[in-house]
Amino acid sequence: MKNQANTPPTRDNRYDYLDNLKWLLTILVILHHAAAVAGLDPTGFNLAPVALQYQWQYNTLIKFQGDNQSYFMGLFFFLSALFVVPSFHKKGYSKFISDKFKRLGIPTLIFPFIILPFISYSSAIDNIKKFLATGNINLGVTWFCWTLIVFNLIWLFVTFLFNDNKSPKEPKQIPKMRKITLFASILVPISYAALGLENILGENFFGLHLIKYFPMYIVMFYFGIKTYENKWLEQIELKHAFYGIIIWYLSRNFLSPIFNGYGMNYDMASNSFSSIGMTMFLVYIFKQLFNHTTKFTIIMSRTAFAAYVWQVLILYLVAKYLHPFITEMPLVNFVIIGIPSVILSFGMGYIICKLPLMKNIF
Repeated sequence: MKNQANTPPTRDNRYDYLDNLKWLLTILVILHHAAAVAGLDPTGFNLAPVALQYQWQYNTLIKFQGDNQSYFMGLFFFLSALFVVPSFHKKGYSKFISDKFKRLGIPTLIFPFIILPFISYSSAIDNIKKFLATGNINLGVTWFCWTLIVFNLIWLFVTFLFNDNKSPKEPKQIPKMRKITLFASILVPISYAALGLENILGENFFGLHLIKYFPMYIVMFYFGIKTYENKWLEQIELKHAFYGIIIWYLSRNFLSPIFNGYGMNYDMASNSFSSIGMTMFLVYIFKQLFNHTTKFTIIMSRTAFAAYVWQVLILYLVAKYLHPFITEMPLVNFVIIGIPSVILSFGMGYIICKLPLMKNIF
């Protein structure tokens, strides 16, 4: 059943940079949510609004979050998809499915049944009642885990339906820049259609958080699978990184303001360009500069997933504990909340990965 044309991305094959990229992205996600706690993005435990003369700093935090949102979850889906095909070839249908439900399904349940009741007055029963009434359920950050289950099952169904796993395929060249640009352009109207669908269904329909971004997520997941099958990681060059950072910058600083000026949601216009562009840039940069390990990076890589899942609990506790020390400056509060939250999230992740039952999940 194994496809001999490709080998799984492993440390032996010098794919250490993927591990390093994942734990660095996890830090960025935690800081993203720390900015929400210190800023205006409602979390349920935000710091109190600051004096009027310092409120301009909220715009800096919003810009930081917007730039992150434009690519980092798409990149997470891309990185996760790189391991789908080799995992399936190694485990087969039944083991592949059961493993996904264990490693992603159990973490998915942690937020609504453990974290959410702890940080709010909303119980797990309240969450279930809301789901039965509206089809929406708040999974917190573990919406990513649930969505990965859905994406993997859809990929598995398509693979089975078209019998697409039998013989090795000849690797294809990485697409030309004009094809990448055209593909990103086609995603723009599709993203606006997804925005309209989200307005009808809600922001957490069946646990799928912010459906407006899903065309980009689906594409990045698909690109991850194709990147593995066609060995595009080996083909990516400086020109791809340069082009990637250029289209990311232009989409965020020129394309977005144009659409915003016409009263349109600028994220829908720019996210496909941003996500594809920044992915090419970061993958190349990490491949060239961070394709190595130390004891520290191995620990960070091993604990990153647990840190991601439990981060909201840590953010809540840090915000509550440090509330007496907050300042009138949102950027300072962001640092005060963000740095301890990153350290403690990975610290908690380290402990969880050592526990007898948890270490087989995280």
